[in-house]
Amino acid sequence: MAHIIISSETPNQAERWASILSKEHKTKVLHDLNKVSENTTHETINLVVIDAKLLDSNFSTLVSLAQLNLKVLVIGQNWSDDNQIEALASGCSGYCEMDTVDQLLLKAANHLLTGDIWIQRHLIPRLINALSELSGDLRKNRHHQQDIENKLTLLSKRELDVAELIKTGESNKAIAAKLNISERTVKAHLTSIFNKLEIPDRLHLALFLKEMSSP
Repeated sequence: MAHIIISSETPNQAERWASILSKEHKTKVLHDLNKVSENTTHETINLVVIDAKLLDSNFSTLVSLAQLNLKVLVIGQNWSDDNQIEALASGCSGYCEMDTVDQLLLKAANHLLTGDIWIQRHLIPRLINALSELSGDLRKNRHHQQDIENKLTLLSKRELDVAELIKTGESNKAIAAKLNISERTVKAHLTSIFNKLEIPDRLHLALFLKEMSSP
């Protein structure tokens, strides 16, 4: 059972989201977003669900939460693709539209808690490119590049096959179909890959591989 903090400027809305998530997780509602960081000093927080109306225009709040190693799910209304990319590049792990949140909130939260991201699949290549540009200086570091190459040798052939499909934004279901294996096996391969490469999730895996292929 994960510990999830929910923050919204609308009390009834926050309580509704808490009701949905509390079916499987421990939840806590904080209407003051500034108090989230205070709570991390007293207890382990696994996920923060935020009403987009509480965020500032430059997403500095997301950056601050990311620095605390918190997974963040933003719930907004009619956000453009550019806004979603900027928010994810700033540190949040997923975005959900307000009009579908009642049906998808628990599923989205569980995806994030297992190291996945929650974003429209067609945006994944753009997100990887945006993050890759932010980490451009790392690719220029010869020692960093050598470290990547050394870690890749730890992967089995099948793990490399799975990793390459992750880089193109494929879902676990699509990977299973293409490699003729079960989704459970795909998840097992991903867990092994994350452990061997010491990275937290599939987004960082995709970025890791993009760095490897960059000149």
